[in-house]
This record gives sequence, structure tokens and C-alpha cells, in this order.
Amino acid sequence: MEQMDTFFEQIVKKKKSGGEKLLIVGTVLLALVLLALVLVFLQLPMLFALVLMGVGFGAWWVITSQNKEYEYSVTNGDIDIDLIVAQRRRKRVVSVVGRKLEVLLPYEAGKTPTAGFQRTVVAAPSLRESGLWYFTYQSKKNGHTLVVFQPNGRVLRALYGGLQMPVQLDTDRVLREKGMTLGE
Repeated sequence: MEQMDTFFEQIVKKKKSGGEKLLIVGTVLLALVLLALVLVFLQLPMLFALVLMGVGFGAWWVITSQNKEYEYSVTNGDIDIDLIVAQRRRKRVVSVVGRKLEVLLPYEAGKTPTAGFQRTVVAAPSLRESGLWYFTYQSKKNGHTLVVFQPNGRVLRALYGGLQMPVQLDTDRVLREKGMTLGE
């Protein structure tokens, strides 16, 4: 009998950082200054209209590019995480086979070891959110990698199913100690 594939996905919106918010405000201010200068120095209505459209499009592009989401896709215990920018551009940031994960544990700011990794991926709204988890793995391309994410219960259980038994046992032990279950 053939085993069916399992597939679960989830989209999580990234919260804007202070720098991203500052970039948006700066873009709006710059656009207003440019339009004021063009209005003062260009007396040609057709040229003003073209500049207005160009500045408006540029400002829209920069501002909407700050809208970011992460898509978690778990297929048969393997996880892919994509960064989606403004719903118009997608980039794969993590792709790892579930059995290669070294740990899968709840993330606790200040308590989770974050030093000693060649690469850290924060694929969550922010590090101050609740319900964060992390996993680590070795990558030929990027070295020892730490990934922090915010999976829902279905994605978490699907990922857990692809782990090697020792990693599952370690996850179970930590969850018992914390009085948690998968999906909390």
C-alpha cells in the first residue's frame, strides 16, 4: 500500500522593525520634498505629471517592499521557509530535510543559545512574540544554522514527524519539563 504525502503550510507576517518604519517615513518625506521642488522649478504641466508619477511609483515600491511574510511549508517532515516581499517576490531562505534537524525546541529569549552559529534566520514576526520555536542544522553552504520561527500546531506536528528518534525524544523531554505539548 502506498503511503500518502503530507503537506502543511502557514504564512506569518513579519512585524516592521524600527528601521523599516523609519525608511517608510523617510520615503514619504523625500517624495514630498521632491514633488515640492519639481512644482517650484518645473512650470511644464506635462513634465510635472511625469515626475509626479515616477516619484509616486518609486515611493509606493519602497514602502510596499517593507511588507514581508514568511511561508513555512512542511512536506513529509521536510521544511522549506520562503520570504515573500510585498506579495510580488519570493526567496527561499531555508530548505532542510527533517531528519537533518539537530533540535526542535521552544524558543525563549535570553535562554535559547544563539552564539556559535554561522547563520541565524529569524523567520518570525519578531523575537518578542509568543509561540516561537527554533531548530538547528548543519548546512554545507551556510554552516551551522539556527532558525527561529512561529509554527502553528499542524506545521509543528508535521515537522516533528520527520525528525530522527533521538531528536523527537529530546523534544518530548523538554516539553514534559515545561508542561507543554506540541502545538502550544
